[in-house]
Amino acid sequence: MMMILFSGLIGPIPVSVVMREEHDASLGITENPIETGAKVTDHAYVEPKKLTLEFADGNAAATYNALVRFQEARVPFVCVSGLFIYRNMLIKSLHASRDARTSKILDGRVELQEVIIVSTAYTSTEATANDPQSTGAPGGAQSTQSARPTPERAGDPVTADRASGTVMRGDAGTTTPTPAENRSVLSGMFA
Repeated sequence: MMMILFSGLIGPIPVSVVMREEHDASLGITENPIETGAKVTDHAYVEPKKLTLEFADGNAAATYNALVRFQEARVPFVCVSGLFIYRNMLIKSLHASRDARTSKILDGRVELQEVIIVSTAYTSTEATANDPQSTGAPGGAQSTQSARPTPERAGDPVTADRASGTVMRGDAGTTTPTPAENRSVLSGMFA
């Protein structure tokens, strides 16, 4: 039997033998139909890389349980394969099979997928006079920020109601009428 030599780890979990690797690197290509029916491509983006490993391990129960726990932890890891070093990988799926012939050996397949991690930046929404980055008060002539809507700037009562922020559609106050004692609804309508 041939095996592929690499680090022998799936995340922090060691496996005895990796028998097969399948690598998938692809682009997403947008297509927009035009009048003649032809499709025009105007954008392409790199899709997350995928790696499938078929492996075997002599300690079936312990290895399978460790892989399941690591998958549920959702911690990105580096996977060193025979062709490429993959970063920010997660275990997308784990498949294991056992039969009478391989009852003590874990015969498994794990599908790994790259996660694209981005960072988020925050900016202040309030402009201050001492801030060198400030371009004026929101809504002002020098401003790059829109002003918050206010009832005073609204052109009609519906817009003013929405801009006030206190009452939204469906949130208007209601009063419950007190029922008259010993009267039916029909007698109230026709009396």
